[in-house]
Amino acid sequence: MKKTKLRIHTWPEKILRCRCREVKEVNEEIRSLLDEMHSLMLIKGGVGLAANQAGIGLRLIVIETEDRLFKLVNPRIVKRTGKIYFKEGCLSFPGLELNIKRSHKAWVIALDEKGEKLELETEGILAVVFQHEIDHINGTGFIERASLREKIKAYPQLRKIIRRTKRELRKQRKKS
Repeated sequence: MKKTKLRIHTWPEKILRCRCREVKEVNEEIRSLLDEMHSLMLIKGGVGLAANQAGIGLRLIVIETEDRLFKLVNPRIVKRTGKIYFKEGCLSFPGLELNIKRSHKAWVIALDEKGEKLELETEGILAVVFQHEIDHINGTGFIERASLREKIKAYPQLRKIIRRTKRELRKQRKKS
């Protein structure tokens, strides 16, 4: 696992609430960003990471399962079916877990790290992870997908996350 200069951005940082830009060309710079994102994801113990979580405003995601690593450019969901509830966590919401309703199956179109078109049919937990990460690059945090009941339960932890994030941002501004 190689080191990275990237860091995890936490809620409510602005970059997490903005729709990321399309990547025009898959080149060495994009492949390098995907590699760094993968390293950051592994260091932080995640199963998926969207570029804006690492401070990059581009439509890039990385997801790793036991048997496959996905490094995707401009992913989008083209079809969804079924429903599944899953307890999700998120590196941008440290310590927060929410039961979220998602589609059981999701069909995804993207480019791989070579710039070749991929069509993926995902289901179950993999579909959940893809929906979660694609939500990120669309500027939607998983808290926005939670039911009112889940949001009320999460409120104390969410307040802590927001306070910690604001404190860290103030420190960064003082340094610069």
